[in-house]
Amino acid sequence: MIRPFEGSEGREQVAEALTVIFRDKINGTNTFKVVEYAGYTPNTGMADAVLTGMVTGYTVKDGSHQEQRVQKTSEGESINVRVTVYDREVSLEFTYRIINDRDGTVVRNGERKISQTVSNSNENPDNPQSGLSLAKTAAEKALIGFNRGVVSWTSTERLKLEKETSKDKAIKARAKEADALIKAGNVKAAQEAYAKIYAETGSRPAGYNAAILAQPPDGLDAAISLMSSLVNATGYTKARTELARPEGFRGENAAAAANQTGTSARELAIRRVSNGLINVLPAGSRVSLLNVSTSETDTVDVVIREIADSLIAAGTITVLDRQNLQVIEAEKQYQSSGAVSDDAYVNIGKMLGVETIVTFSITGSASQRKLTVRCLSVETGSVIYSDSTDI
Repeated sequence: MIRPFEGSEGREQVAEALTVIFRDKINGTNTFKVVEYAGYTPNTGMADAVLTGMVTGYTVKDGSHQEQRVQKTSEGESINVRVTVYDREVSLEFTYRIINDRDGTVVRNGERKISQTVSNSNENPDNPQSGLSLAKTAAEKALIGFNRGVVSWTSTERLKLEKETSKDKAIKARAKEADALIKAGNVKAAQEAYAKIYAETGSRPAGYNAAILAQPPDGLDAAISLMSSLVNATGYTKARTELARPEGFRGENAAAAANQTGTSARELAIRRVSNGLINVLPAGSRVSLLNVSTSETDTVDVVIREIADSLIAAGTITVLDRQNLQVIEAEKQYQSSGAVSDDAYVNIGKMLGVETIVTFSITGSASQRKLTVRCLSVETGSVIYSDSTDI
């Protein structure tokens, strides 16, 4: 089933065109039957999968330029003339997803913006190619290979395992044995070997490798759980950075499932950010959540309250009281001043006596609004978590 593409602010015709293009491409695979959207009810077995998408950008830019041409006179003489050529350039951005209708999981994700620009030149200013026509051309160019991918699609990730850094010969020997299992293609046995090394010796590279290798046999949740445990127990920077990858995939799947049940973008954003912060913040952390948005501050306050409730409910994180006068003054200062350096946030964190500062703001407008979140370590001044998600 293809849900009609969404498009606003003059993008409605382009959205309709994209819906038709995707329908034609899927029909062109001679593999799938497209179910009509009219009368469709989610999760009822009417369709195996749902393709949904949105036009996120569409601009038409007109201009002109001069070109030197050679023309023949009536006497057959060649002369150079300057000709005005009229240009039209169309830039198109869109996203799409194919979602399993039974459980809401993402089958194929084109959520990251797909961009394509095409142009047309014409010497006749009264006969330009229409913007819609050029947008269709842009979409076709962007989707070259789509049919091949949707019929048989796999995703390949190349993840580098960590080398054992211990000087202990026994640990190095055990790590070498686990490495050999990887080379032999025995992922599950290698994962178990690394997990055992970490449990018995505390080797951070072994713990990292165990978490990385947990995903193929056991899934995202297992990988996230192991990587989170490693971060909380050791503060390992490499693990903290890596954690964002499986979290992102899990967030995409959750968003797709929620999309089928009508969950709002704000609820999704709150859930995603709450889970991300819970996973990266060490147990016992003291955290201050700052509203530094220069617009929609009331909305950000609501978001922060709900995320604070989630962090408190986790039972391992202390959230500084939002009514703390220093917090209120800090927010007023930063909301009025706009861009503020990370050093300034670190300083306010030291003043408040917290280990971590998390800043929240809303950027964009209409369908392009995003909640931007940055989590900074007061001790190191480094960003340990960041996210930008639709709201």
